Amino acid sequence: MVTSWVLIILAYSTLLVYKFAIIERAPTSSLVAETFAVGAVAFLLIAVAEFVRSKSGELVDARAETKAKADFLKNVSREFLTPVHLILANSKRLMAVQSDKIDDPTRQHMTTVIKQSNHLHNLINVLLEMAELESDSFEPEFELVEMSQFLGGIRNTMSPSIMEKGLQLETEFASANLLVQTDKSRLQHILISIITNAIKFTEKGSILLAYRAIYFQNRLGIEISIEDTGRGMSEEFQQVLFREFSREEEESEKDPQGTGLGLVIVKRMVEKLGGEITFESQRDAGSRFHIRLPLRVAKGKRLS
Repeated sequence: MVTSWVLIILAYSTLLVYKFAIIERAPTSSLVAETFAVGAVAFLLIAVAEFVRSKSGELVDARAETKAKADFLKNVSREFLTPVHLILANSKRLMAVQSDKIDDPTRQHMTTVIKQSNHLHNLINVLLEMAELESDSFEPEFELVEMSQFLGGIRNTMSPSIMEKGLQLETEFASANLLVQTDKSRLQHILISIITNAIKFTEKGSILLAYRAIYFQNRLGIEISIEDTGRGMSEEFQQVLFREFSREEEESEKDPQGTGLGLVIVKRMVEKLGGEITFESQRDAGSRFHIRLPLRVAKGKRLS
């Protein structure tokens, strides 16, 4: 980097000499002036080449550092996942088998262990997903998905959780038999994450799951919408919604849950699938998320 600046200074100095020799008609031979001009151009080209080389090296180093961090995070998270899974599984088994023999204080402690183990298990899974998205190992597996059937499966999966909270689930499927080329499991993860958030922050009313055909990026596409009648988001929080570790903490929440990474992962996954995610929200009036995807992925994407 220092070499680049030295060469640029030399080039500038040489150009000044050329200026005074030719333009200002200083008493210097034209041959010498032309030599200075050629030298200035040469110095400038070398400086640019050196600058590009140094920046390319920095970019390669940054990418290598990012990959190393992602690999480290992924490996460590996996190491934590096994013991946490064992603690969670054995705690649940103990509660089920010894339910009649456990006194109330012990039951309360066991319930706390299971709750916190679940939270830690989910946190590790989120960290694994972040590490995968930031590494080169994330590669969507594209296939043709019939959207009405696919979203019907999402509806059936989420219905028990929605009904358990006393909410209604509504659907609006505008187009039947619409085939979309996408990663089915990733899209399922995206939609379940958003619907889970909608359930969490909606105390009464309904959740709407809808889709329709649209024009997206100057070609045919699909828009999937998830709307709730929950508490909505403040304008301040909307500005940082997709920022890592951002959470809107309510005064009534003494122990806010979540990592602030869920929607960050959702956004990056949608972008990996060639789409975009937008939202509208109003405090105490609910939120609406829109996921737009092309019907067909661009050439070069792998189709399973």
